[in-house]
Amino acid sequence: MPTAIQPYLNSLLTPSRDANGADPGTPSLAQTLSDDERASSRNSPSTTVTLSDAAKAYVARTDASAGIEKPLSSIAKDARAWFDEQYRTLDISSAMLDGQVAVDFAGQSRETLSAVAANARGLFSADERAAAGVALQSRFDDAMAPHVVIARHTSDYADLYQAASDYLDQAGADERTTKIWRDQKQAVVRGLAAAKATPGEAPDIRDSNDPVRVLLDKASDDTSDSDTSTASVAAKARALLDAQIEDARSDGTDLSFRPSRRTGQQVNFSDFDNRMLAVVVLDPDSEFSSAETRAAKAELDQRSRLAMFNAVTSGGDSARGNLNLLQTYATMSDEEKAVLGVTEEVTSRVVQNYRKIISIQNALGGGATAGVGARPSISAYL
Repeated sequence: MPTAIQPYLNSLLTPSRDANGADPGTPSLAQTLSDDERASSRNSPSTTVTLSDAAKAYVARTDASAGIEKPLSSIAKDARAWFDEQYRTLDISSAMLDGQVAVDFAGQSRETLSAVAANARGLFSADERAAAGVALQSRFDDAMAPHVVIARHTSDYADLYQAASDYLDQAGADERTTKIWRDQKQAVVRGLAAAKATPGEAPDIRDSNDPVRVLLDKASDDTSDSDTSTASVAAKARALLDAQIEDARSDGTDLSFRPSRRTGQQVNFSDFDNRMLAVVVLDPDSEFSSAETRAAKAELDQRSRLAMFNAVTSGGDSARGNLNLLQTYATMSDEEKAVLGVTEEVTSRVVQNYRKIISIQNALGGGATAGVGARPSISAYL
């Protein structure tokens, strides 16, 4: 594990104690990983290789036998067929319904989304182009999330715009020819220049094509509506638990919240997202029993340990690990942060570590010493 991350990772991921200071018995991250590694060495005869999102996207747009990128006409044709299949399967007639994207673009490559948004070969409707545009912005937002955290903690928006420029530069040849890409690239270059000219503040070049400004404005305008309020989340969690309790009674037993218990029907949190679990733990309106809150806390702890371990170890580089950890924090709800103790101080320590590592790498990259190759720049960690 990267030594730069180790100091605060241990303190953040050690088991929480209850109100009386007692350890509930949940194993620490180190114990869990040690157990997992031993089990893996005993039971896993082979190595599993997981492709990155970039690799999956590349495979999706290449000829598997020849390794040649698909021509734009083929990408557009395949996308057209995919939309038509979605409409048949979902029994809908548009990619946008009530102003929301109604199809799942998760399996589509960046090249496909770009082709749809640019109306390649004139095959796509206005709604399809709009939906693809939303998906492209969402992927950009996800890639920039840790850089936004760094910018807001350091007031250094030039690095954010540089990261955005690097992200755009990763586009394929077809995407680079689109008006959307050219307009965004031009806006980001202008934004980068403005950020360097006015350090300490987020530039506003008043260009609707600036994806960084769109992201910053969206984050500033985000407010929870009634459908996503804490009370609504708690009500949904209560309903899910009550349904499980009723199912257990129908089977002549009760719902168990202790994994060690041999009798009863074990609670199933598979339909609970992390925010819902955190709301159960916080129990703002005293709707949940102590057994329910303890079980929810144990489940959330387990998920968060795994997520944070994956964040800091993926990529095999300390800088990448810090960025991934910031990404994990950025996607947490306020309720999750409250339960897990992810404070501004914790985030600031990650930011400081990241900047320190990048500074060292950039310094070494300026002139490689004997036996040491040039270190990658910040763009390598996107």
